[in-house]
Amino acid sequence: MVTRVVSAALGCLVALAGCNVASHVESTGGVGVGGAGGACPRALAVLNSDYLSTSISAVAVDGRVLSASLVSSASKTVGTSAALSGDVVLPLEPMTTGELVLIDRYPNGVITWVDGATARVRAQLNVNTGFSANAHDYLQVSPTKAYVSRYYSNRNAGREPFDAGSDLLILDPTQPAVVGRIDLSGEGGSFRANPDRMRRVGSDVVVTLGRLDAAFTSAGDGLLVGIDPATDSVAWNASLPGLSNCSGLALSPSGVLLAVTCSGVFSAGPVGQAAQSDVVVFDTTRRPPIERARYGVPSKLDGQAVAPPLAFATEDLLLGVSFGDLAAGRPDTGFALILSTGVVRAFTHAAPFALGDLLCLPGCSARCFLADASTGAILPLDVDTGAVTTGPALRVDTTTGLPPRSIGVF
Repeated sequence: MVTRVVSAALGCLVALAGCNVASHVESTGGVGVGGAGGACPRALAVLNSDYLSTSISAVAVDGRVLSASLVSSASKTVGTSAALSGDVVLPLEPMTTGELVLIDRYPNGVITWVDGATARVRAQLNVNTGFSANAHDYLQVSPTKAYVSRYYSNRNAGREPFDAGSDLLILDPTQPAVVGRIDLSGEGGSFRANPDRMRRVGSDVVVTLGRLDAAFTSAGDGLLVGIDPATDSVAWNASLPGLSNCSGLALSPSGVLLAVTCSGVFSAGPVGQAAQSDVVVFDTTRRPPIERARYGVPSKLDGQAVAPPLAFATEDLLLGVSFGDLAAGRPDTGFALILSTGVVRAFTHAAPFALGDLLCLPGCSARCFLADASTGAILPLDVDTGAVTTGPALRVDTTTGLPPRSIGVF
């Protein structure tokens, strides 16, 4: 049953049993002053986590820390009914409402809306509907409609409304309440559909499907699905033959190019995974989008598979991350891909699985940002004609000391 108040049994309690954030830590306040306007957001939202607990910092575009811990697993006075767990992500689509939306994925399945100006929680909503649905993304369609992608399917569906999973839940965020669902299970073929990340492309919402088996050891070809928000139905799909476990999405400043990351499956081993992995760019002037180019990124990075994070710095420059390897002692790599030439250049390295989200703000700033958990900081990236240089590391959560993982805006 969907309710506004979520049981505190979902994840660590507000009293902090099982959390790793000190119980005395409180919010350092909201961000009452807006950004520069236009393409500039009010603030960057930096999600910090050790996978046991979570905090959110607010950072100005110029790198100033505006609020070290806007809200966290330790927050007791901002209105949370269920404290944040350690498995929280930010929406891929930039928020423009002034609210910060947090997706508490597995097993909690809670969406939290935070007023960025006051740092108080407006509402929370359980989107599990009777099973651990593993919500992966949130996209605001209109003031009264939002989609939540649910990665898992329910083998015992039919016990309560909207409990099948492998879908996009349709929410009314003003209530908040679940008002419908878009079933994507049929798009998986012989695999589970695994709806993942979402981006608005023209009048459509594009969703990446993981299309993995139940054990995550094999996968079908990657697939993009286009949703028509006017009808809340599938309008088209576009396959990525030979590539698998495709999840990351990035839209160019003009909106003409859509880039997709495919990571392959780890069970295939380093060589097999790299063969299933790449960065692919689509032309969105056609419906469905048409594949324009693949860049063979793993072969240019010593066989490292591409991780999901991806961002357009300019119309011709993509920034991405490749996976390191603990067993082989190979680090994560931050790379720049020049689309017009296909040249790939590494610009930073970090411990395996330490590099997180990338964020660029074309039209607002020539600077991009990369989360680096190995240093406990976000790295400013200065971009100039394909050359990417890293600036001094910015430590943003000086209150809880949690390392950064994700970067969004609000």
